[in-house]
Amino acid sequence: MKKAGLFITCILFVSFASAEIIITKQPTGTYNLGESIQIPVTLKSLTNFYGSFNLNLICNGQEANFYKNGVNLIAGEEKKIDASLILTKDAMGGIKGNCKIKAMLGVEYALTSDFIISDKVNVASAIQASELNPGDEISVRGNAIKESGKSVDGFIRLEIFPEGVASDSAYISQLGTINKGSFSIIAKTPQDMKAGKYIVKMTAYERTALEEITNEGFSTNTLTIKQKPTNIEILMDDNSINPGTFIRVRAILHDQTGGSISSPATILIKDSENKLKNKIEITAGEYFEIPISASEPPVSLHMTVTSEGLSAERQFSIIEKEDISISVANGVLSIINVGNVPYCGKTALIKIGEEKMSIPICLEVGDEQRYALSAPDGEYEVEIITEGDNTLKETVALTGKAIDIQEISGGVSALSRHPFIWIFVIGILGFLAMTIYRKGYKRSFVGTTKVHHKAKVHHIQESEKKETGKKPENKFPLLVEPSVEIDRSSKAEMSLSITGEKQNVPVITLQIKNLGEIESQKGSGKETIQHIIGTVEDNKGLIYENQSNLLFIFAPAITKTFKNEMNAIATAQKIKSMVENHNRMFRQKINVGISINYGTIVGKQESESFKFMSMGTLITIGKKLASQSKGEILISEKLREILPQNVKTKKQVSDNMSYYRLQEVKDTEEHQKFIRRFLDNNRD
Repeated sequence: MKKAGLFITCILFVSFASAEIIITKQPTGTYNLGESIQIPVTLKSLTNFYGSFNLNLICNGQEANFYKNGVNLIAGEEKKIDASLILTKDAMGGIKGNCKIKAMLGVEYALTSDFIISDKVNVASAIQASELNPGDEISVRGNAIKESGKSVDGFIRLEIFPEGVASDSAYISQLGTINKGSFSIIAKTPQDMKAGKYIVKMTAYERTALEEITNEGFSTNTLTIKQKPTNIEILMDDNSINPGTFIRVRAILHDQTGGSISSPATILIKDSENKLKNKIEITAGEYFEIPISASEPPVSLHMTVTSEGLSAERQFSIIEKEDISISVANGVLSIINVGNVPYCGKTALIKIGEEKMSIPICLEVGDEQRYALSAPDGEYEVEIITEGDNTLKETVALTGKAIDIQEISGGVSALSRHPFIWIFVIGILGFLAMTIYRKGYKRSFVGTTKVHHKAKVHHIQESEKKETGKKPENKFPLLVEPSVEIDRSSKAEMSLSITGEKQNVPVITLQIKNLGEIESQKGSGKETIQHIIGTVEDNKGLIYENQSNLLFIFAPAITKTFKNEMNAIATAQKIKSMVENHNRMFRQKINVGISINYGTIVGKQESESFKFMSMGTLITIGKKLASQSKGEILISEKLREILPQNVKTKKQVSDNMSYYRLQEVKDTEEHQKFIRRFLDNNRD
């Protein structure tokens, strides 16, 4: 019993012992994993004490014991304990955040001040160049500091991800080291790295000997990989081109992944003798149409396209095309070589009623044979059959005594055989010259235009023939009359081979739909057309002749202004008015279509004429709109986009093509000034 009482007395003595726990140095601030916290503690008991001393880590409500030791104190004894906490996941139980340390001796305890345990690393990085070509090196420098403020000695990992793509797998990954908080790392980008935006992630971390990551942090930067031209190719619809059509070309500049790059490109076209035929500036990736003249001779051509220091070559050829056009008007059969090679050794079968006759055909390029058809007065079914695909069958009114075909001779050779004709012509011209000299040439006509031009068209044709040895191409039949005058400086000719100035132009297309009738009959139609030409010339328009179309081009190089749209509108209105006045007053009507398109040409003024090359579908759309027109003015979508608000139009759609019909031009002050200048230019 005595022993039991003594034991109970000892228990009571220990349980109610009074002791002091003094933490002599408080932890402060932030500590990172891998670091240690010193906790010096002084214990002093007022009575005898025997038990254990514990230190627990408390973080965000979680608690873990990291120190435990037995203590035996007699009354009044003081004991110092130098405890420490090494911040490892095992020792801490994986807890972190806002923390305290609780020191416990029996029922007594004391708490430290608050502090933070972190596993974060602050990373700052910078890319030496934020835009790179594929295959270039990416260089990144920076520093990594733990949240405790101490430098990182560990590792840095560079990873590159496409922008907007999940970062579960890096496109590029490179490992480096961090010494005393600083790092520098270089990685090479692949040659076929796709162009675009990328995220560069720099991850800094420390790890234990067991490969366990302790502290970690990252930063991001943006990197742009540029498109790098690697090769260029030329696409063409066909290597064999028909004259009178277009070469449809597309130059494709490929980048490092085979994608297309939009970039300026230059096309050079040379013949078999390496002579430059054409030079064109285009945009890689876009289709471009190069017009080929119907009379372009058969030839092999060499095309080279260059862009961004790369080039590609392509061979193509203009093929031979034997072709003629046949027509009958007022008893005259016309056969014209519209191909690009001589049309010889052929015959044509002519049927007039039941009679059949054959005629030989031998025509140089652009030449014409004309035959007078005769038969007793009446209407006959005339059929012309050639060795090719050209056939004509129509009912024709003929006169004469018998069915016959006679070739019509003409030109210089006929005049040379009959010199008295020259004498007569010279006499008439001399009389006209004297009249003009004394009184001045002034003809009364609806919509009259001053005619003060320098050289006759047939003179230009003769000079061209002397210089080139060939008959000039694509001449407008109405303009070769000896009495028609035109300024050489207003003449425009399309050319496949030209280097000149690229300029945006409005183009009026005047399509004369009954050309054959006007040409073959006597009447005032030719005179009205000449006045139209004079109006265009007075307003600094260039004139290009193409079959039944007259194209009036207002080029900045000639007009000396880049704003030619309203000049073209006013000129087209004047032409429309002149045709309407003519058709009201004269029996011989002029059936026309009028359109205005807007586009780009490459042009150059030469001594004899203005040489130009049409870009894209400028002329094609103009002709198509003119064929839709029934005397009204039709405007293309491209021109409508740049016209001022005072030009009122109505949208129309035909054959899947949108265009606009000109309704009116409201008289703003600026427009009135323009009209006054326009009328002054056209006043007699």
